[in-house]
Amino acid sequence: MKNFKFMLSVLIVALLASVSPAGAGMIGYTIEAKAFFPDVTGPTTGGPIVKVVGGGVEFLNGDFGAFFGPSFDFANTTITITHAASAHQAGAFNGYRFNDILGTLPGFTGFSVLSDNTGFFSGDASRLSFDADNLWINFQNLDFAANADANIVLSVTTGQAVPDPGATLLLFGMGLAGLGAFRRRRG
Repeated sequence: MKNFKFMLSVLIVALLASVSPAGAGMIGYTIEAKAFFPDVTGPTTGGPIVKVVGGGVEFLNGDFGAFFGPSFDFANTTITITHAASAHQAGAFNGYRFNDILGTLPGFTGFSVLSDNTGFFSGDASRLSFDADNLWINFQNLDFAANADANIVLSVTTGQAVPDPGATLLLFGMGLAGLGAFRRRRG
């Protein structure tokens, strides 16, 4: 019975190790960002900028050009937007698109406001939209100047973790070998 418990423990650890971290969040994935501001004078888009999500702020204020604004700090399951006071103009779509450029994330499944220190979005859920590969943040008709030092935290969920096929086969083989060894000892 002691050997059976040991083998069961080894199988559980192997199973947990075989699950890809993909469903756990965005760390380590490549994200492309692009800014869209159709009504500004001069360039109406900024980017694209490609970054790997990790420690630190991925997209800094000014990365998209002189006008384009906030910094975006991606974490495992959140995006923190930080913006100092500045003017902002209205347009059909004024905002940012973040894209899983390599198509390696298991898919975005949720996008919402977690906290908003200035009431910048005022609980307007239509400001955020997503599909499996894209996140959109719409700043249409919002004025950053009235919301100095905005700090907004967005919650992002991705698809569920899926077993890595190679690790699953390894786990299956380990299980068969373990059962064979256990049976041989008993026989």
